[in-house]
Amino acid sequence: MSYKHNNLMAMREQYWQDQSAQVLTEKTALQQLLSTLEVMPQPSLEDAKYVFFHLPSHIIIQGYALGFCHAQVQSLIIAFIQAHKTQLRVKQGLKIRFRS
Repeated sequence: MSYKHNNLMAMREQYWQDQSAQVLTEKTALQQLLSTLEVMPQPSLEDAKYVFFHLPSHIIIQGYALGFCHAQVQSLIIAFIQAHKTQLRVKQGLKIRFRS
C-alpha cells in the first residue's frame, strides 16, 4: 500500500467518523443522490459509506476543499456514480483510482 493511499484512506476514515452537522448533511445528500440516480432504492448510511470510500482521490480532495455538496464536487460524484452504477449497485469491488 502506498504512502499516498494511506493518507487518502486516513482522510476518508476521518471524514466518515466526523459527526458535525455539515458532514451529516453531506452524508445524507450522498444517500439522496444514490436514490435519485436509482443506484439503490433506499440507500442506507452504509451504502453511502461504500460509495464514498470508492470515490477517486481527486473527488475526495476537492470535496475536502470545497465541501461535498458544492456544485462542482457534486457533478464529479454524479459522473463517477453514473460511470460505475452497475458495480456500485451490487457492491462489486472497485479499484480506487489515484490521479497524478
